[in-house]
Amino acid sequence: MPSKNYQSGWIMRRSIYYLGIFSGIVLLGILALMSGEVIFRYLFNKPILGTVEISSYLLVIFCFTGIAFTQSQQGHINIELVTQRLPASIQRTLKIITLILSLAVFAVITWQMAIAFWRSWEMQEVRWGALPLPVWPVKFVIAFGSFTLCLQLLLNIIDEIRNNVTLTGRNG
Repeated sequence: MPSKNYQSGWIMRRSIYYLGIFSGIVLLGILALMSGEVIFRYLFNKPILGTVEISSYLLVIFCFTGIAFTQSQQGHINIELVTQRLPASIQRTLKIITLILSLAVFAVITWQMAIAFWRSWEMQEVRWGALPLPVWPVKFVIAFGSFTLCLQLLLNIIDEIRNNVTLTGRNG
């Protein structure tokens, strides 16, 4: 029977995977909205009301629901100009340190955005424009997406430490 740690890790990885799929669907929604805007504006002289506001909200949703999935696929930019010349053990240690620092930064972002979300929810903050929209859903998505990235970074840290211990055990 698999351990609870393995099961929880599997559940988190699967959830992050589905968030990545959701992010792709949101991107398709942005594409459809912008294409519809162009078609309606130039063919029918009837622009879609609130396209800028809705697409900006969708862009935030796209970015922050996909950020953890991108991390799980090691899809973020990684510059190795200096570190590639270092010994493998130092590279692994630096990778763990970088993951820990990233986790710390995104933990603070999660915490601050959760506070911002709650304040926005309490005051029912609205972004005014062609289409007035509440701000709290976007702040929630930023906090939630940052939280899922923290979970993914934690999984990456655990994986790297396990790999480091396994490789050290083999070499020792």
